Amino acid sequence: MKIALDAMGGDLAPKATVEGAVLAARDFGIEVVLVGDREILAKDLAEHDASRLPIRIEHAPEVILMDDAPLDAVLSKQHSSIHVGLELVKRGEADAFVSAGNSGAVMTASMMILGNLNFVDRPAIASLVPTREGEALLIDAGANTEVKPINLLQFAVMGSVYWRHVRNVSRPRVGILSNGEEASKGTELTRAAAAMLEQVPTYVNYIGYVEGRDINGAKADIIVTDGFNGNVALKTMEGFASFMLGNLRELFGTNWRTRLAYLLVRKNLTAMRERLDPNEYGGAPLLGISGVSIIAHGSSNPRAIRSALRAASNEHLVNHVNAEILEILGKIQPAAGTAKPPAGKGIRALFSKMRERLHRKDREEGARKDESHTGGEVPHEAPLEREEIHAEADASGIDAGRKESTKTGSLKAESHADGAAVITPIDASAPAVTNGATAGVEKNHTPADAHPAESGADRGVEHPNPKDHQ
Repeated sequence: MKIALDAMGGDLAPKATVEGAVLAARDFGIEVVLVGDREILAKDLAEHDASRLPIRIEHAPEVILMDDAPLDAVLSKQHSSIHVGLELVKRGEADAFVSAGNSGAVMTASMMILGNLNFVDRPAIASLVPTREGEALLIDAGANTEVKPINLLQFAVMGSVYWRHVRNVSRPRVGILSNGEEASKGTELTRAAAAMLEQVPTYVNYIGYVEGRDINGAKADIIVTDGFNGNVALKTMEGFASFMLGNLRELFGTNWRTRLAYLLVRKNLTAMRERLDPNEYGGAPLLGISGVSIIAHGSSNPRAIRSALRAASNEHLVNHVNAEILEILGKIQPAAGTAKPPAGKGIRALFSKMRERLHRKDREEGARKDESHTGGEVPHEAPLEREEIHAEADASGIDAGRKESTKTGSLKAESHADGAAVITPIDASAPAVTNGATAGVEKNHTPADAHPAESGADRGVEHPNPKDHQ
C-alpha cells in the first residue's frame, strides 16, 4: 500500500506527521508519500534514520490552515498539500490519503476530486468508538450537522456494508442515536429515518433507538446520527476517558500502598488506556466517496499519525465496500432520487465550475510554457468570480441547507396524516445501475443536494472556520 500523507496538516505538523510516517514505514512496511513543502519536509526527515525506509516527498507549496474557510481554501489554494495528495489518489499514484488538517477542506476536496459514489448524497465520517465488547462505528461523526431522513438511511447502509467487510460481521446491528429507546422519542428526523430503516430489513439490521449510554454498552454495532450530535457524543466520550485516566494516575500515585496496587493491575490498566486513547484509532474513513480518504485528529501526535496510516492501509477492501454500497442504494432508492438537474443549474453546475477553476491555473501555466517557446500570447480565460460561486452555492442550498429536497432516494414515499413516510423498496432482484467503473463505483459523481460548503474543524465538524480539529 502506498499512502499519501498531508504532511503539513495538523496542529503539530510537520514534525509529528513526519515522525508518524517514519514509525508507520518502519513498523508496518507502509510506503508513505509525504505531501508538502519539500525543503521543510526534507529537513525534518533528515532528523530520523529513514534512508532505507519507503518514504518519498511530493512537493506542495501551499497549505490550507485550520481556520481557513474550506470552500474558499480549496478553490484558491490549488497546490495545497490536501489537493496534491488527493490528486495522487485520483491518478492512481497512491492508494489512500490521510490528513490531520482542516477536515472541512478534506471533505470538500475529496468530494470534488475523488467524487461521491452514485446514490450517495453526502459522505459521512465513520469513527470507531470503544465498547465493553470491542468497538462500534459512529456515523456521522461530524461531516454533516444538518441532515434529512434519506441521509441517515444512506449512513446506515454505508456503515453496515463497511462493518460487514472490515469486521466480518454478517448482520451488524444498527441503531439511531436518540434521547430514549421508545419509538415515540426522538425528533421528526429520527422518526422518519426509523420508518425508512424498518422497511429495508434485507439490507439493514435495524434494532431501533439507542441512547448515549448504549454507545459504549455494545448494544449496537453501528450508531447512526447527524454530524452535530455524533461529534458531541464522540468528544464527550473522549473527554471522559481522559478525565478517568487522569484520576487513575492520581489515585495510584498517592502512597506506597496504592503504587503497589498499581503494579498488580498495571497490565489491565494499560489495556484499558489503549482502548480509550483516541491516538490508538488515529483516523476515521470518509465513507461515500470514490476512494480512500482518512480524516485524523487535528491534534494528532506521531503515534496517532502512525495509527491513521495503519488504518488507511487496512482499507484495501474499499472497492468491494463501495461496490456493495452502490448496489444496495441502487435497489432501495427511486429513479427520481437520481435524476440529473437541468444543465447549468443546481449543485452539479456549481461543482463543474469549481473543478474548472481548480484546474484552470494548471492550464494557464502550461500555456505560458508553450508561449515562452513560441513567442505567442497566452490565451486569457475570464476568472470565475468568488461571488458567483457563493451565489450558486446559496441557490443550491449548500451553505445552510436552505432548499429541502423532496427526494427520498430510491424509496417510494407516501405521506400519512401523522407525517410519517411509508417506503416501498423497488424490486430487490433488479440489477444495480452502474456506469461500468471499477468495482461499480462512479467517479466524480456529485449528487443533486450535496453540500460541499459544509465543513468541520473536529473530525469534520461542520463549521465555516474550523479551529479545533481533533
